[in-house]
Amino acid sequence: MQHTYLQCISCDYKTDLLEERKFRCPDCGDLYDIKHNFEPLLKSTGTGFNALTLIFDERAKRSVFNPKNEATRSSGVWRFKELIMPYLDEKYIVTLGEGNVPIVPAGKHLSKWLGKDVEVWMILEGMTPTGSFKDFGGTVLMSVAKAAGIQAIACASTGDTSAMTAAYAAAAGIECAVILPKGFVTSVQLAQPLAHGAKIINLPGNFDDCMRVMQELVRDYGVYPANSLNPARIEGHQTTVFLTAQFFGWQLPDWFAVPVGNGSNCSSIGKALRLMESFGRGTISKILGCQSEAANPLAKSWAMVERGGQADPRDWKMAFRPIQVGETTATAARIGNPVSRDKVMREIFYTSGAMQIASERDLNEAVAVCGKDGYFVCPQTGIALAGTRNAIKRGWIKKDQKVVVVSTATGLKFTDSVAAGLQNNITDAKDCETSTVAKILRF
Repeated sequence: MQHTYLQCISCDYKTDLLEERKFRCPDCGDLYDIKHNFEPLLKSTGTGFNALTLIFDERAKRSVFNPKNEATRSSGVWRFKELIMPYLDEKYIVTLGEGNVPIVPAGKHLSKWLGKDVEVWMILEGMTPTGSFKDFGGTVLMSVAKAAGIQAIACASTGDTSAMTAAYAAAAGIECAVILPKGFVTSVQLAQPLAHGAKIINLPGNFDDCMRVMQELVRDYGVYPANSLNPARIEGHQTTVFLTAQFFGWQLPDWFAVPVGNGSNCSSIGKALRLMESFGRGTISKILGCQSEAANPLAKSWAMVERGGQADPRDWKMAFRPIQVGETTATAARIGNPVSRDKVMREIFYTSGAMQIASERDLNEAVAVCGKDGYFVCPQTGIALAGTRNAIKRGWIKKDQKVVVVSTATGLKFTDSVAAGLQNNITDAKDCETSTVAKILRF
């Protein structure tokens, strides 16, 4: 791991990835990026990035022949090991077979709902072992933790991070604790860490309270974090970009549309896009960061300082204020003070992207429309879809452009909220007679 290290995003302070425990720069207090020196890797592959794409394409044929169950073939994340964690010894890899997710075109109902001639696709990252995109980062996070000799790990969560952390910690043989906002996590999301043997602590507050406690545990007690405060998570989440590029013949779409909660998704997509640009892969995608009306601190502050669709990160950072979150069905993004906000600002600006706010009505409507096409997506995906529709209406996303919407979790984690909004589709029969049912069906 001598060619991999941590570097502060603000002052360029450097430190060792496997030794770090505070995950804040001691000089300025900002977050870290993971950096790799790719020169030794590229020399070993012979002809650079093009040679790597051939390796990645060969690994994608994993289902044909993989009797040794190699992680680089069984995992859609570790397929891209050379881009994600090139110098990690494979004996430390902790995988549950994550990352082999479909990328699908918008169905006819969704296409009609979005409007205009825009090519929209969804990458269904809820089709993973724990049902959310967090598994992309979890496999890398837990592999680094194992290499660092970590014995216990913890996280604050709105549900999905706790499920991921508990599952991958169980697979790694590492003890796990999760801190949750009591009453704001679905029963399915609560059941997952329970099933994996994690210690669960309910706080009588919201996610921001949980995250504050988690950061203080890291700072004052040396607790190893599984939140995106730990940049090993971000390395794995980059897979979204690599899978998409591979799917389209190593070409990038015009836009990635993502829901923004704590900011790990937006941060990682931007990091991966910059990496591909450094390898000479042409024009990179723009990022559309989407937030709900109930939890929109980044979108609200972006709108205050943007000029011509761009917001300088310095101005944006000065305008940003944490907010008290409101009620929303998109509970996984119900965050008023995102930890990775500085990284989100950096990536939105670098890619010439934008922020967009989705109404509660629109995000829930988007989930229902996807259901009519056969896809049961989460309310956070609804945020990204509603934000995409708004961006199309505003002319930010133009005719014939290609947009990939990141669907972050399966709707099966949010059945109560989805069902509550669709009760008018249920008809109670007055008796058990076939004729009664036939009448209801208008036969």
